[in-house]
Amino acid sequence: MNNIKFFILVISSLLFSCEDVIDLNLNDANPQLVIIGEIHDQADQQVITLSKTMAFNQEGGFDGVSGAQVEVTDGLGVVHRFTEHSPGRYVADHFFGRIRETYHLLVRVDGNTYTAVSQMSPMVQIDSVGTAVTHLFGEEQKYVAIAYQDPPEQPNYYRYMLRVNGGPSRFAHAASDKFNDGNYITEHVSNADEELHTGDAVTVYMQCVDQAMFDFWNAVQLTNPGTAAPANPPSNIEGGALGYFSAYSMAELNLEIK
Repeated sequence: MNNIKFFILVISSLLFSCEDVIDLNLNDANPQLVIIGEIHDQADQQVITLSKTMAFNQEGGFDGVSGAQVEVTDGLGVVHRFTEHSPGRYVADHFFGRIRETYHLLVRVDGNTYTAVSQMSPMVQIDSVGTAVTHLFGEEQKYVAIAYQDPPEQPNYYRYMLRVNGGPSRFAHAASDKFNDGNYITEHVSNADEELHTGDAVTVYMQCVDQAMFDFWNAVQLTNPGTAAPANPPSNIEGGALGYFSAYSMAELNLEIK
């Protein structure tokens, strides 16, 4: 099959003024619907984007899909309806995510219906953040180091994003406590495509996600760019769309790399 470059552009709330840019090679020859939905607890505006996959050599990075019905229902039965603010970008104002709440996504477009479910996990308290340094083959590499106590006897899943010197927010890595449940953790966070240097101003976002989102992002970080036909990440969206729907709690930390 022909490779397709899959651009996911998630516009976060105005509070953060950042973008998530994920660039994957996918093995779908025909354009497919991509749904990216995120519900978080840090602002009262939530955003869901609808787009089509684009061919590798096609100009532009976001082919927005208009005219959809988009809504999210919470555990109390309250329906939050999203309004299209620009092609493919659907927004719900005055909508704060709540810890431990389960959210149901419904999207209707072009005669098709797509659904997904995600529960917002409690935030894990971060004890400290700083700079970590390792040496490999004589070369120095710097990371953001986050320390926290993992809650015992329960599964926990994490996604880390980094923003360096005011640039876009980029996926760093996903982690679970499968092998260190209940331990005191020091997590090294970096972006494989962007080295950190002394003096860099960095914002790190620690998101507590559910298992479906860990599975999605773990597949992303395991993707081999050299593979001829890499597999698509496992979407939690029913109906045949690519992408994901994620409810998560989040902490934002700022530091200067030492």
